[in-house]
Amino acid sequence: MMEYKGYVAAVQFDDSVEVLHGRVVNSGPYPIATFEATDAKELRREFERSVDEYLAWCEEGGVEPRRPFSGKLNLRLGSKLNGLVAAAAGANRMSINSWIVRAVRRSVGVEPADGGPDMNRT
Repeated sequence: MMEYKGYVAAVQFDDSVEVLHGRVVNSGPYPIATFEATDAKELRREFERSVDEYLAWCEEGGVEPRRPFSGKLNLRLGSKLNGLVAAAAGANRMSINSWIVRAVRRSVGVEPADGGPDMNRT
């Protein structure tokens, strides 16, 4: 993944045509930009150019740009599940937030490099 001005791009390689395809993935359900290149340096340039063009287009048109996700998420668990989560967090000597972040990170296959308690890092 690549990051520029808070926007994150996911990259895939199309072996059939030997092209790298990228898209901004952290600004809502639809990417604000897609781009492609044949090498990593060109891909980074295209990514940054695409983000800059998107932001310039928004500014010129008086449109509020879609911003990267804030990292805040409100959940409605229901009282029974909330109690179970609180008990599990307490048993692990963690806050509810840290416990949920750890559970979500494990579910999507992302763990901190050091395995330490700071689970809010991306």
